[in-house]
Amino acid sequence: MSLRERILIVLLVMLCCYAGVEFFVLKQVIAPELEKQEQQQAREDLRRCTDAVGRQLTGLQKKLLSLSRSGQLYSKMASTSSDLIDSTKSKLDLDFLAIYNNRWERINSKADQVEFEAVEKIFFAPEHSIIKKNIPGYSGKALVRQQDRILLVISAPITRSSLSRTVDGTVVAGQFLTTARLEAIRDQLQLNFNWDFIDPHRLVGQNKEIVQRVSTAEPFDLIPVGEEFLQASAVVYDYQKQPILLIKTFQDRIVSQQSLHVMQMALYGKITIGAVAVLLLTWLLQRVVIRPIIRLIKHIGNIDHPGKRKTAPLLSRKDEIGTLANEFSKMCQRLQNAQVKLMEKSYLSGVTEMSSGILHNVRNALSPITTRIERIKGQFRAVPLENLEQAQSELQHGSLDSARRKDLMRFVDLTFQDVLMNLNEMVSGLDDLSDQVFQIEDMLNIQRTFGREDKPVEFIKPDELLNKAMEMVPESIRNECRISIDSKLKKLSAIPVEPTTFVQILQNLLINAAESLEKEGPLYRKIHISAAIETVQERHLLHWQIQDNGGGIAEEKIQQIFERGASSKQKGLTGIGLHWCANTLTAMKGRIWAESQGPHRGAVFHILIPMAPEEELVETAQETLE
Repeated sequence: MSLRERILIVLLVMLCCYAGVEFFVLKQVIAPELEKQEQQQAREDLRRCTDAVGRQLTGLQKKLLSLSRSGQLYSKMASTSSDLIDSTKSKLDLDFLAIYNNRWERINSKADQVEFEAVEKIFFAPEHSIIKKNIPGYSGKALVRQQDRILLVISAPITRSSLSRTVDGTVVAGQFLTTARLEAIRDQLQLNFNWDFIDPHRLVGQNKEIVQRVSTAEPFDLIPVGEEFLQASAVVYDYQKQPILLIKTFQDRIVSQQSLHVMQMALYGKITIGAVAVLLLTWLLQRVVIRPIIRLIKHIGNIDHPGKRKTAPLLSRKDEIGTLANEFSKMCQRLQNAQVKLMEKSYLSGVTEMSSGILHNVRNALSPITTRIERIKGQFRAVPLENLEQAQSELQHGSLDSARRKDLMRFVDLTFQDVLMNLNEMVSGLDDLSDQVFQIEDMLNIQRTFGREDKPVEFIKPDELLNKAMEMVPESIRNECRISIDSKLKKLSAIPVEPTTFVQILQNLLINAAESLEKEGPLYRKIHISAAIETVQERHLLHWQIQDNGGGIAEEKIQQIFERGASSKQKGLTGIGLHWCANTLTAMKGRIWAESQGPHRGAVFHILIPMAPEEELVETAQETLE
């Protein structure tokens, strides 16, 4: 997948994520919040309606209390004129009014427009009485259902004056909650609500379901009516907690629906703009970033073998990409210069010491090379580059006098002569270095036989291989360490190996174990060698183990010891190197790994090689053995 495609995918994913978040917020946050506000408004309207009914009752009570305590009703108690009663009813907008003395004897006997005796039975019913006869001048209020009508009932004590505390009687009054009065409340509140006078014993249909859903915890019932309205219902109860009035309002949802529609259209617009922005940004990235990077990739692909003439700087632009391209060109030049040294190190890293004489000669040959390199470095550093730059700067300045210009020109000529002389000496020194390197290469040609792919494979018994390796270990190591060999090793049958190479591997592991013991310095230096045949997935493998009680290996370094250049040695023999051992065993279809319980607790090196020619080791061998 190209960089342009990845950037496009990332931008599209970001756009999709943004659209998803916006849509989620719209559907899961904004829409529920609008619905919640609709419901809250519907509840508030219903609360205003029910409160208006309550205020109607409370207002009547306040008016009656004011009248009863003013002494006006006391004066009417002695009069039997119906005109006084009618004027009081008309003044307070009452449908009935009854005055009682302290013995609860009704003074006015006119029933007016209602059958007052039937209403009176409701007031003083023994099981659910509204007015307490045992309390003279009882003051209270209640909603009462009388057949198919709703009564707003109030009572108040009658006193001779507003300052008197003596109760001389009780006045009971009320009015019917008629359709006209409810319409007046609707006009006063300026709310569109409907109502139904209900009988709890004759509820049917939707009204019954609404009453059943309404409770003390949720006094309002909300039902969507299509997508345009929200029906909200509330129940008004009488003094016996029985439903007597059902109030319904219809909340218009067109505003919230239009808001959601506008937000959806805005979201679609944002997505469209985002898609256009993604395409535009992709086009800009193609021109500004991707094309220069493609040119840089082509430039990298043109890098050939060391010594090939480098091209001119890749890009002339002065931004970060141009700087990267030019710096990369310089880095490639440095890498090519270092590639030769790396190739030499890679070549020399797999070679072992065959004898102390070869190692001594190599070290002797490297000593003058190091000295020569330091001398060449000193000659490079001795070149007065800063003085040359200063002279060049002054020569380019047009205001120099002729004497100064002549001196500067002579200085430049002499300096370049010195540089040329140094270069000639450097070339001569490099020729000497080349000769010395070839001498070292001639010394190491002896070991090239260990790097050929056509090495002869022979069947040799494991104890013979171990004996040959022991003979190549210095006698001082064998004398200082107690080397024990498992007796079962002599009974093993011959295995197919390259004798000289495998002996060098065993020798290297024994020398490494001895050096670890010398560094750790335990009281008893022990090396134990064992070998056994094991079967892994129907393949027969010979499992070698070389164990010591030396310095051990830290857990974080257990996998690093087989990497190139990894070593903890400061002195002594170096052997062939664990990296070379691992590569060699891999070529032999084998494997090597190490185990240790930590520093100062010794280590065990394991070798697995096949018992039959060309038998490959499976990758799960180590896990199976563990």
